[in-house]
Amino acid sequence: RFQATDWTKKNDHTDYSSMTSITVSGSFMNGGKIQVDSMLGSISCNGMHILQQFGQATCGAGMITFGSNGALVDQAMAFLPHKVVLMHLPQDVQVQVNRWPNFINAKIQMTRQAGQDGVCGNFNGDASDDMGKELHQRFGHGISQDEDLFSNPIPWHAPEKMPNSRRCSQEKLNRASAICRQAESESGWSYAECLGDVCDAHIQGQVSYQAQEMAVGQ
Repeated sequence: RFQATDWTKKNDHTDYSSMTSITVSGSFMNGGKIQVDSMLGSISCNGMHILQQFGQATCGAGMITFGSNGALVDQAMAFLPHKVVLMHLPQDVQVQVNRWPNFINAKIQMTRQAGQDGVCGNFNGDASDDMGKELHQRFGHGISQDEDLFSNPIPWHAPEKMPNSRRCSQEKLNRASAICRQAESESGWSYAECLGDVCDAHIQGQVSYQAQEMAVGQ
């Protein structure tokens, strides 16, 4: 689940989304449904709160460990106390969640499945179709109600606010604008969200089609 956080709204002055919760369920879980929220929420099994302190628990066919050990998915918040959830699931699926004050990071390790796809990518060995415009063409408008595993669905939201000038200078914003107007018309990608993604990808040196276009002429 992705939502704009209060911190993003008040400090970054945008409505871009961060991951705030993750749910694991399905037939391979033998009746178990695990949900892990940021520290604003909880860890739950089939709707019941578990692991309110560090420890271990089972949920269906899954084993959950909550503690302070484990590599971070993203180092940006490394200065804060580490709250790490490790899920050991059937079919050799491993999920790590770093719980922060108002968002989470998550990493999924698994073997490739036929027809696999999602916001983490489609595992086809081609990273270029797992970001930006291509990803938004597949998932940029949310999911259907019958695929939503959360018991409290939230409405889909397309960002509307322009990226903060600290992330995207006027020069970069001007170059990104043409890229994002085209992406908006071709895939329905929110213009404002595209600007934020393109500027961030370019600044951070991430490999993407949009970042490569931004670098042209430099």
